[in-house]
Amino acid sequence: MKVVQVIDRLEVGGAERVLVDLTNLLHEHNYDVSLVCLLKEGQLDKQLHSDINITYIQRKNKYNPIYLYKLYKELIKYDVVHVHLRQVLRYVSLLFYITQLHKKRVVVFHDHFGKIAENKTLSKSIKSAIERCAAYIGVGEELVGWAKENRLNVNIYKLTNIIRKEDCKIEPIKKSDGNIRIVSVGNFRPQKNYEYLLELISNSPENYCFTIFGQIVDVAYFQKIESLISTLGISNKINIVTKCNDVKRELHKFDVGLHTAKSETGPLVAIEYLSQGLPFIAYNTGEVASIVKLEFDNFIQHNFEVDKWLKNIDIILKNKEELKHDIKLFYNQKFSEEAYLKSCVLIYNTLLNSTKI
Repeated sequence: MKVVQVIDRLEVGGAERVLVDLTNLLHEHNYDVSLVCLLKEGQLDKQLHSDINITYIQRKNKYNPIYLYKLYKELIKYDVVHVHLRQVLRYVSLLFYITQLHKKRVVVFHDHFGKIAENKTLSKSIKSAIERCAAYIGVGEELVGWAKENRLNVNIYKLTNIIRKEDCKIEPIKKSDGNIRIVSVGNFRPQKNYEYLLELISNSPENYCFTIFGQIVDVAYFQKIESLISTLGISNKINIVTKCNDVKRELHKFDVGLHTAKSETGPLVAIEYLSQGLPFIAYNTGEVASIVKLEFDNFIQHNFEVDKWLKNIDIILKNKEELKHDIKLFYNQKFSEEAYLKSCVLIYNTLLNSTKI
């Protein structure tokens, strides 16, 4: 079985992180896996094992047939074509009509759409493309339920995201200044709801220090947040880091994690917090929240009332050491790499066995 993962570019983001982890896992377990990027090199390329083959289509004009031909020549080499993200499927699906790629190879679509709670619409072109795929994979129950309700495909699977655990081997920081260090991770785009985070910061105790790790995906939104920080007079309490490719190696520096997004299918960052034993508070959205709240009720909030968030931060701080131990056990039980890999490979094999190519 030869598998190729397909994406536009490996910039820092949730879907990209999932692709890197999945590709590395497949490779480490001796599966023949490669990667095709529609565009050029990205920041996460170097996090793939060095002997994984990467092909860059270097597409500059999506309407130029030369790039489609180059893409087809690559994808036809593999048994399973695993496509990530809707905009990538839109482009790959052009080959369905020109070359009948979907009838020659098993094409799987992996949907990472993070705004499904707010936006359930789907363009005709994407709907048609999903129907022609061998299977649809959603990263959470909400996406899977929506796909089934709309009968997007005859084969619909859930593959809950994981974050690979890394032992960073970093000496714990000795803090003697009495400050509480709180972290939030997420690229700067409106769905991250950083306006509420700033409201939380504005009402937090003076010894709370906040760091935001996030790339500037939406420049206008980033400027809006910068302006709001200035208006609220809280610049002395916030450190913004816009260039960090591996946040997991920074999380040991913090006491509590936050995630204020209103709509997420993951959120992947919650699994990152769990992988490092970091207690956190997040809004009740996405697959991970539904799993976590059964074990750690204080971690998941059902509204955006500042007092309640601050109260739960205080509860977490009082039980931090005990929580760290419980979080590590919980992570190992619920987000195992072995179970994730087994589920993914089972999807591939099931589709290959049921499809005559």
